Amino acid sequence: MREVNRSLVLALVKEGGPVSRASIARSTTLAKPTVSAIVDELIAEGLVREIGPGSTAVSGGRPPILLEFNARSQLVVGAHIGARRTTVAIGDAAGEEIARREFPTPTALATGTPAVAPADALRMVAAEARAAIESTALPTARLAAVGAVLPGLTDFHTGVCLLAPNLGWRDVPVRDILAAELGAPVYVHNAGQAAAVAENLEGAGGRVGDLALLYAGTGLSAGVLSDGRVFHGVGGTAGEIGHNAVPGNEEPCNCGNVGCLETVASGPAIVRAVRRALEKGAASSLADLDTFDARDVTAAARAGDALAASVIAEVGEHLGLAASWLINAYNPAVVVVGGGLAPIGDLLLDPLRAAVARHALAPALRGVEIRASVLGPDAEVRGAVLLALQHSETYYRVVFRA
Repeated sequence: MREVNRSLVLALVKEGGPVSRASIARSTTLAKPTVSAIVDELIAEGLVREIGPGSTAVSGGRPPILLEFNARSQLVVGAHIGARRTTVAIGDAAGEEIARREFPTPTALATGTPAVAPADALRMVAAEARAAIESTALPTARLAAVGAVLPGLTDFHTGVCLLAPNLGWRDVPVRDILAAELGAPVYVHNAGQAAAVAENLEGAGGRVGDLALLYAGTGLSAGVLSDGRVFHGVGGTAGEIGHNAVPGNEEPCNCGNVGCLETVASGPAIVRAVRRALEKGAASSLADLDTFDARDVTAAARAGDALAASVIAEVGEHLGLAASWLINAYNPAVVVVGGGLAPIGDLLLDPLRAAVARHALAPALRGVEIRASVLGPDAEVRGAVLLALQHSETYYRVVFRA
């Protein structure tokens, strides 16, 4: 019961401050001595501080001493380890970002194997996190939790990256390695899950609670929230929609299977489709380029290149099929399209929405909104920070549960 009371008091100070002890007692119906004892404990721990007297009541008497939450009492690390770049952000206990470092991911696929061993890559990420904390001039002892986000299959329960084809990682104990390096609890999620949390709390989701995020970039996955909570599945691998097989597709996937949706609905899929069309003699402004990526294809499509536009439309249709699966299976209020392909905009989203209308069940589709990401490339690292913050907060209040 004491922990519940502590939770109520700290939540009121954090969300309703500045507040007085008396106002906390009135709001919680706790006895004034109980409130005072809890407040004194929180002050001693540095979570709450006194900021001076407030206004005197009309009835007279001494002015109350006001309290506020000390957001810098704790720090969290959010690390998004992407296929190409890694971002490490330091957040305070209110979720405000106070430091960030971005650098090439210290692992790159070379003939199918990582150029840097996964454990060494994670130690490099931890070193960057320590440097970012030092840049804040705040004590590293305040680090309360770490959120680690990766582009692949992750088991939240064990903190293991089961498979990240675009990193060349398999069965990597991410949680244990980072925890040993940083001396704080580590919580591991995939990029789709983290982006879904961030978009729901700070972006396109608008805190709807039931949301599905289609994460399309170098790979393809999904993050599903049910009542604001990440749906992990029994083995922690829920949402890997990109590795569902598409009938008739014989493209080999980095996961080791053949015909995965990711092979026809991702950034690399766009490039492959254009190259194959060019090899067959199709006309395109891209034929003059030795190398190009999905961004170049998008730029060509916007400039009126018919081949580029048709390839993007076809990928949009595949993504629409994936979105219809999510709608039929989970019946979300909102589907957010995020990841590296989201900035393509209506060239991708129009055929996506049309495919959803064709394939989703009418009752499941009723009222569903399909929206583009608002947070863009910040979604993954913001999700990592928010997930770390949520885990560090569970001792007094669950705002949303990973």
